[in-house]
Amino acid sequence: MHTAVVMAWLRWRLLVNLLRPTKRRDALERASRAIQVIAPVIFFLIFIPAVILAGFGGGLAGWYLPQSGNFHSAVFLVLRTILSVEFLLALLAPLLRASQGFTPNVSRFLLLPIPVRDLYVSEVLVAFVNPWVALLAAGSLLLPVGMVLAGELSGACTALAAAAGILVLLTGLETLVSTSASLLFRDRRRAEIATFVLMASLAAASFLPGLLTTFGPVKRRLPDEKKIELKAEQRSPGKSKQPEPPGWSGKPLPLWALAYPPELYARCVALSADHRSGAALLPLAPLLLWASGIHWIGAGLYRRILETPEVSSPRRRGRGVVVPWPRLPGLSDAASAVAVAQVRLVFRSVQGKIQFCILPMVILVMGLLWLRHPKDLAPGGHSLPVGLLLAVAGIFFAMMTLEGTLLNQFAMDRAGLTLEFLSPISDRDMILGKAAAGALLVASRSFPAMLVAALLAPGGSVFLWLSLPFAALALFALMAPLGAILSALLPRPVDPGKITKQNQPHFVASILGMLGNLFAMGPIAGLAAGAVFLLESPALALVFVVLWTGIALLISLSLLRLAERLLAQRRENLALVAQGR
Repeated sequence: MHTAVVMAWLRWRLLVNLLRPTKRRDALERASRAIQVIAPVIFFLIFIPAVILAGFGGGLAGWYLPQSGNFHSAVFLVLRTILSVEFLLALLAPLLRASQGFTPNVSRFLLLPIPVRDLYVSEVLVAFVNPWVALLAAGSLLLPVGMVLAGELSGACTALAAAAGILVLLTGLETLVSTSASLLFRDRRRAEIATFVLMASLAAASFLPGLLTTFGPVKRRLPDEKKIELKAEQRSPGKSKQPEPPGWSGKPLPLWALAYPPELYARCVALSADHRSGAALLPLAPLLLWASGIHWIGAGLYRRILETPEVSSPRRRGRGVVVPWPRLPGLSDAASAVAVAQVRLVFRSVQGKIQFCILPMVILVMGLLWLRHPKDLAPGGHSLPVGLLLAVAGIFFAMMTLEGTLLNQFAMDRAGLTLEFLSPISDRDMILGKAAAGALLVASRSFPAMLVAALLAPGGSVFLWLSLPFAALALFALMAPLGAILSALLPRPVDPGKITKQNQPHFVASILGMLGNLFAMGPIAGLAAGAVFLLESPALALVFVVLWTGIALLISLSLLRLAERLLAQRRENLALVAQGR
């Protein structure tokens, strides 16, 4: 217990140190970091009522289960669903944290005069801080209290033992997966491959429900006999449904349920509520064996990760290798170098690769759903140009996926930003190079999305299709200087090589960027809609969008000069933030 208190104190001091003022940070940077720390505190204060509500729900379920009624099936359905979600989170959450770069350097703990066993116990206790584990702990531990209030004392004891078993199992499973992920993600190249496979698999799996509903069979109507039976049950519900007995329903389970920990817990609670405490020991025993086995394996892996040194990928030898730096038309050599470096940095990151691959899939799934169920998405029989709308969505999503690049374009260079400041690169070349890189990235993501939309749902006026590139240019012309200004005012240290929430821009910059994106899209949508629906001329829509593009470029030039002056004033602070200081 003393070790757990010490580790909690260390984590608290790390949090407090983020707010300590230093001479190297200006007032704006200190306020930015303070806001980032206050947000989790606010979330914690909001989370406390959720834990209290979960405990109340568990106690209420424990009070109702030993009684007769028609609510046992619903209670156990909710219980099984919650436990399955908890089990899935215990498996996936550590992998996602490791893919986001949260792999602690636990080998440094060996420098402390603390036994390895105590360190492992402290890691297990840290798992209770997770929101889903805290909610489950509150509900499962107060469920036996409700059974005691209902008069079921022996069943409450077995339910309490089952609650302890499932909590110990889930925390041990999360620690085991976290330790295994730390071993897997130690090597940088192996970590990048594993992260890309994991994130791409999760993204592809998220599309499966929509695709399955799209290609699923059409629901058939019920026969007349079943309708008559349903009406009869509705007229006389008391005759058709008998009160369910308390606890276990008695239905046979498949063989896999005999080894599935959430189902073992649900079965133990059901038998306990059914006044069969002796029979409840049968599912309780394998549940406790599961928990013990997982902790035995997890403790061994934790000792191994402490005792084995970390490895790193060998550096590539680049002697005699000349890196080609193409010159972009209309830019100087320095601005072209900045633009090419920015584009390569984004495409070399795992997040950039995933976003480039996922966006066409999103447009494809949206198009299939729209074409399969046009009446649900466009009620009233309106004929909408599906391909054009999907192409516009592709442009908008392309801008949204580049939020982390546009709104934090200086700090994402990390140590490279210091080299750029020391190189003979003017502030204007820096701003123009970053803007050119953003334009290339937007084009590389929006063009495949528009191509998928055109192949999936061709049709519509050719003038509207021709206006899409100009609309994208007008949108980016306003967002490029806004992103540069916000990047100079609200920088945030990031690591593009890792997928983590910390790689997102400052949340104030994110809000302002989202609002700017919507306001920049407003004139384009208004001009195009007015020309098509009021003037009924798609050709005029193209003319209006082209004219607005010219105006947006003129506005962009003046805003880029403002960004240039801000960059000159905040060079030192930007360099410190980029290096993580």
